[in-house]
Amino acid sequence: SSNTAAALAFAAATAGASNSPKISASERQGRATVASTSAAATAAAAAAAAAAAAANCGPISGGILDKRLSIICTAATMRVLNVVRHWVYKFGEDIESDASLRSDMIDLLEELVCNQSLFPPDHKAALQILLRLRDNSLSEPKPDLEALLTPKSVPSAECFDTLSALDIAEQITYIDHQIFRAIQSTEFLMQAWMKRDRNDKATHVHLVSKRFNEVSSLVISEIVSRTDMSDRVACMEKWAAIADICRCLHNYNGVLQICAAFVNSAVFRLKKTWERLSKSTRQMIEKLQTLVSSDGKFKNMRSALHTCDPPCIPYLGMYLTDLSFIEEGTSNVTDDGLINFCKMRMIAHVIREIQQYQQTPYRIEYNPKACDYLLDPSRQMDDETAYQASLRLEPRVSICPDAAHQTRIKAQH
Repeated sequence: SSNTAAALAFAAATAGASNSPKISASERQGRATVASTSAAATAAAAAAAAAAAAANCGPISGGILDKRLSIICTAATMRVLNVVRHWVYKFGEDIESDASLRSDMIDLLEELVCNQSLFPPDHKAALQILLRLRDNSLSEPKPDLEALLTPKSVPSAECFDTLSALDIAEQITYIDHQIFRAIQSTEFLMQAWMKRDRNDKATHVHLVSKRFNEVSSLVISEIVSRTDMSDRVACMEKWAAIADICRCLHNYNGVLQICAAFVNSAVFRLKKTWERLSKSTRQMIEKLQTLVSSDGKFKNMRSALHTCDPPCIPYLGMYLTDLSFIEEGTSNVTDDGLINFCKMRMIAHVIREIQQYQQTPYRIEYNPKACDYLLDPSRQMDDETAYQASLRLEPRVSICPDAAHQTRIKAQH
């Protein structure tokens, strides 16, 4: 019956709320009874309306009244099915991670499928969702991130010079995308990435940030570890080419990883090295830095994202800034003590845009040699070591006191 369907739908929804507190079986039954009572009240209201119409417009045959009540009751069923369909097809990982929720949904759908009075469209929709739920895999299989990101026990055999710029750019994109598409929507709620338990509540967001810093550190280390000027210039030009390939792959996170290394103090202060770069390379770097600039709330990057064809990888920090602005600038409740749905819609809009970019995968094959190089921690210097290496390459220029005095005298004349 429609009352039973409403009760089961409510039970399924409350069982699957990952952020809601655990409730007892008796409390869940009580809530289900409320939902069932609401459905009965709807039918009673329809009957009252029909009676009023009969009083004003004359008697209504039993067949017409039954048809009206049937339409009203099944309208609620279709709404429940639409919610369940969206949940199962768009957020299958929720169902896979909660056996109780999956069982409740299957029970609900089995009862609907066996209901002889159900309209054919409703019956077809319920059957399709039921078959989907019985499938062992509701979401696309994803690689084991822990296995992918765990560095080998021995240093990688390949080095920066033996790998092509294309191989490095593709594997940077491959690793970035595997982490990015693993992020769950719940990690973006209530600024979980800024809390003390962020490693548990925002695991993959934290992993994106960690990986960003590792790649930037690798770029800096490769540049300042080369004592020969020509070798150092060639290294910078190759990293610039890698960043440009990332741009062509729509990996804007990868572009910013490399550009952040270029403006790091250990690299930026190497004036003589920068002067030796070709004009075309300097122009390319300026173009890339303009693309990922934070000016105007990352205006240029947002424009590129909205006009490019997927797949693509945005810079996640841009969206985290948006979410922080919404969370801190808007209250969760209105002045009347009601839930601020305007704020919830703004948060949902940001998360929906992120999810849009998670859907389309890259057709890049895993290259173990390039990945081993990119994940090798022994190739990364800490900030202090990198800066000291930079000072050895191009020491600070100190002005002799006598020379400075002569300069001031000439300036006065």
